[in-house]
This record gives sequence, C-alpha cells and structure tokens, in this order.
Amino acid sequence: MSLTEEFIHYHAGGKIFTGVLVRDSRNAPLPGVLLAPNMMGVASSSIEHARTIAKKGYVVLVADLYGCLPDSTEDAANRMNSIKDSPAERLILNAALARLAQLQCVNEDKLAAVGFCYGGHCVLELARSGAPLAVTACFHGTLDTRTPAEKGDIRGKVAVLNGADDPFVSAEQIKAFVGEMASCGCDFQLTNYAGAVHSFTYPKADVPGKTHYNAAVSNHAFSVVFTLLKEALG
Repeated sequence: MSLTEEFIHYHAGGKIFTGVLVRDSRNAPLPGVLLAPNMMGVASSSIEHARTIAKKGYVVLVADLYGCLPDSTEDAANRMNSIKDSPAERLILNAALARLAQLQCVNEDKLAAVGFCYGGHCVLELARSGAPLAVTACFHGTLDTRTPAEKGDIRGKVAVLNGADDPFVSAEQIKAFVGEMASCGCDFQLTNYAGAVHSFTYPKADVPGKTHYNAAVSNHAFSVVFTLLKEALG
C-alpha cells in the first residue's frame, strides 16, 4: 500500500504546531487516529508507528506537542516537563484532534487516539477531557493525573498496554487508575505484560531495566489495539 506524508498545521495557546499526516490515497473519508508521540516529538520512530496504523485503513496525525522538534533528549525532557499535567497539555491535544477532524479525508464521527510513552499519558488526558474518542490506547505511558475523570467524561473505550516491570508505572499508579476508570464508568482494559519494561514498542530502546524493545509484546499490544479500532471504527 502506498502511503503519503504531509505537514499539518494547527494553533493552540497562540503558538503554531506542525504535525505529520500519514494516509493512503483513497478519497473517501476514513476514520482518523491522533497519534501522540514519545517525548522526542514528531520523530522518525513515531512516524513509523503512524505508517503501521495507516496501513490498516486509518488517517493518522502524528501530533506536535511542543511547537518545535527537540534538539536533544535533555531539551525534550525539559519541554515535556513544562507542559505535563498543565492545562496546556489538554489544550494542545484537543487542538490537534480538532484539526484532524476538520480534514476532508477524515470521517469526523470516527476518531481515536493512541499514544506512546509520554504520548500515552497525553491521550489519557485527552480522553479525560471529554474528547469525542471511540478508542483511546496508551502504550507504556504513565497513568497518573491531576484531574481524574468523572462519570461521563470518557466517551469511548480505553486500553492501557503496560509493561509489568516498567519502572515509571508504579503499583500505586495502576491501583489509582483502575479505581478512577471504575468510578467514572469507563469501558476499559489494562494489560500487564510480564517481563516487559518501558518503551517496549521502540526497536532502539535498550537501557537495561528501564527501556527495552520486546517484539513479541509489541506485536501483541498492536494487535489488541487494531482489534479495538476495527470494532469501534470499522
């Protein structure tokens, strides 16, 4: 399948953001998937994840979270920490989703969001904000929040794909998240993959005990999400 990539601009908080849209050549409106990347932003690894999803028949927008591309890991971490759990985080994600929904190639009634690492946290915050998402999928993201969802806030299904040995996701986080989802009446599932740590979907992740690629876990997690997307969006 031939895929195209193009820059897509949107505004939030007085800043211009530039994401990358990945889709095939079909003219008919297709379901849209917002992809929130890891803290490195709109990098090649996130675009490759978008290509994997787009091949299943979705229009995928890799969201720009900062209004720029970080020039180092330290720069990315600083930018991430400056917006994480702030009102700006939800503002930026909602602006990206709205831009995706406006595109002629997207069916605005069929939207989902997937996120990886920091992006996993982002899409959960997007869902908590009441965004019109049929599916929200968090790959190895943190689960904590300063503004827990209340009943009726989350409008679709939520899937969390978590490494059971992820040092950034504590048992306390998981307990609080499960309690939050249950109390707000959300249709959710949480899968803990034994032996997996953070960043298990990234082939270049290789920090023992912290971040490491796990092909079998990655493939299974993607298959779970693809099933949910197909059921909810077609």
